[in-house]
Amino acid sequence: MRWRPFLIAGALQLAMSLAWAEMPAALIDANAPSASDWARAAPLLRAAIECRASLPPSIPVRAVFRLTNGRLGGHHAFPEPLTVFDSLRVSAMAIVEGAEGDGSSYAVQPEGVTMAEVIQAARLQKSGARYIRRVEEGLLMASMPQPGVVRLVCVRDGHHV
Repeated sequence: MRWRPFLIAGALQLAMSLAWAEMPAALIDANAPSASDWARAAPLLRAAIECRASLPPSIPVRAVFRLTNGRLGGHHAFPEPLTVFDSLRVSAMAIVEGAEGDGSSYAVQPEGVTMAEVIQAARLQKSGARYIRRVEEGLLMASMPQPGVVRLVCVRDGHHV
């Protein structure tokens, strides 16, 4: 009986992949974000990544992430690179949404930059092994989870959002 959930999940995954393979290209791209969606979502995404505001599940943001509900959590690629802090280019973001009142976090990996460049652009200060900056209702921090990879994370306090 332990294998039953895995069997059902496998069957559903197979059925979805077959349906996707048979779906016409026009339907696959039917929920692709428009230039207008990206133009309206980009400032909201920039504000969230820069830790100036929480990211609302607005229609343009959901369209850019190809979501049909208001849950933004997950890893999302952007239709084109976004510049944050005037010089850092990012192509995707990971969002973790906490339970009611727990806040959220937004993580990006700036492309082709060093830790020193991220620290300077985001105006961070050394604090232990990380570089941080306290912001209203949150904390902005940078770290190197592995050599050559810089991660910039905004953690928003859910009590003030």
